[in-house]
Amino acid sequence: MPIEFLIPQQLSIDGLQSQLREYVSLQNEPLKTLNRTAYDTFDWRVHAHGSVLEQEADGKGATLIWRALDNHHRHEQIPLNQAPHFVWDLPPGRFRDQLQPILEMRELIPLVSTHSRIHTFRVLNSQEKTVLRLAIEENTLQAPKGKKAHKLDNRILVLPVKGYRKPVERVKKILQGLGLNPATDDIILKALSVAGHSPGSYSSKLNLHLDPAMRADEATKQILRRLLDMMMTNEAGTRNGSDTEFLHDFRVAIRRTRSALAQIKGVFPQRTINRFKDVFAWLGQLTSPTRDLDVYLLTYDDYRNSLPSSAQNDLEPLRGFLLKHQKIEHGKLVAGLDSARYRKALKDWRAFLETRVPQRSTLANAKRPVHEVAGERIWRVYRRVLKEGQAIHPDTPAEALHELRKTCKKLRYLMEFFQSLYPAGDIKSLIRVLKALQDNLGNFQDFEVQVMTLKQFSHQMMEEGAVAPETLMAMGMLVENLERRQQQARKEFAERFGGFAEAENRKHFRGLFAPPAPKTEKSQL
Repeated sequence: MPIEFLIPQQLSIDGLQSQLREYVSLQNEPLKTLNRTAYDTFDWRVHAHGSVLEQEADGKGATLIWRALDNHHRHEQIPLNQAPHFVWDLPPGRFRDQLQPILEMRELIPLVSTHSRIHTFRVLNSQEKTVLRLAIEENTLQAPKGKKAHKLDNRILVLPVKGYRKPVERVKKILQGLGLNPATDDIILKALSVAGHSPGSYSSKLNLHLDPAMRADEATKQILRRLLDMMMTNEAGTRNGSDTEFLHDFRVAIRRTRSALAQIKGVFPQRTINRFKDVFAWLGQLTSPTRDLDVYLLTYDDYRNSLPSSAQNDLEPLRGFLLKHQKIEHGKLVAGLDSARYRKALKDWRAFLETRVPQRSTLANAKRPVHEVAGERIWRVYRRVLKEGQAIHPDTPAEALHELRKTCKKLRYLMEFFQSLYPAGDIKSLIRVLKALQDNLGNFQDFEVQVMTLKQFSHQMMEEGAVAPETLMAMGMLVENLERRQQQARKEFAERFGGFAEAENRKHFRGLFAPPAPKTEKSQL
């Protein structure tokens, strides 16, 4: 693997070459230029994987390279002249298959571009055999048109040749003796820093740090301010519409806000709660149609692959229908975000959140420590989950599972809101077991909704124009598949709920959230 050293600013490239020639025999290779563009998703999935995705162009062609940050090891590389956008735009093969689980549905964004002049030398031994290569890079951060480029660190890369270890160690000592220090960061990380990017700066997680003694009304406002920040961070991407996860995160922030207003009780006046619950209910309705169609488009390949190969092409008109209506609904969504109603709602909401809580309050929980309020509320909703789940049997109507799903979501949001008040390992493990139950209930609900929606789509497609009988048959087979999967999810429910409600988990829930038992008269003496 290459070993990098930083070249001090006061040391010129020619000066370094001259000093090196006093110790080793160098043979020049032709000067090269290299342009690199680094890509990542908005939520930094490539960086979180500990790697870099960059396109290198040397004037002869371009290569997309996926490499590790710590040692430059190349996972994969493919020739690719056009800019990458989504993983499914890449050529089929190993590169795409390995990158897909990391990127999933997120769009790649060009973050920084660098230009390098590379002076390459072969280090020769006494028999004039090449035992090592050195590459001196003059690096520049490319700037947008009309702006000045930024100088980056010049670096020298020691490139080992197989079978020759000693020359590497010798040259490393020479470079250190000349005052060069090993590079501690990747040139792309340096470029990101200079450009003002902070890898990992965005996360869809709340990442709150609440003080257990904080007043519950102030803590709730802190939670809601964080959710508003998440909405605003994702608004531009929601408007753009190419990366569906912006709208997803935008909607999650809306749902969490509605849940916080409804579930953290006794901290705000009911009139205020009702006013803003209506606002966020409207936003939920505004964003729902586009998100639903996004999900169907993201799921389309799974739908297609679930059919016999002879029927897969027959489903293609459904994709065209989904694309057409997704575009229409996204237009309506953007119009809603451009409306005076939306601007006023955000202005009023921000003003409420930034107003200091009143020093005095007659509300039941406003001035109480948030740790007490959180524990009581989580414990109450948890007990409701147990009660509703225990009442479900094989012949229980599906509505009961849907209600349990809603209650589980309320519990999940409450636990995430107040996660920082509890030992991290304990509460995360309980969120995991809750999520396993939620996944089952969510699948059961999703399959049912998809069955109903696909039936509606088939009628709508017929109303909008002629539809081939083969397409309707393919959609019918798809509905049958989804109905079987829903039945399977129903069969799995008892096992999933049993795992959630087992004695050990009950003990942990009680230990974290149950209010202390009231003291008896004797214990108070």
